[in-house]
Amino acid sequence: MPFAQLYVAEGRTPEQKKVLIEKVTQAFVEAVGVKPESVWITVQDIPKHAWGVGGKTLADRG
Repeated sequence: MPFAQLYVAEGRTPEQKKVLIEKVTQAFVEAVGVKPESVWITVQDIPKHAWGVGGKTLADRG
């Protein structure tokens, strides 16, 4: 049973997350030949002030 944890900056809509889950599931199906119902995925929203890139938070980067 594949399990994927996806971390994204907050602000994605439920519809965007649904599409992301569908596409990642399909990638597992195509890449490793598992059944879609065996793929487990979590999507974690990370506040922009808690995620940093290049010495700045995503909130500061805009």
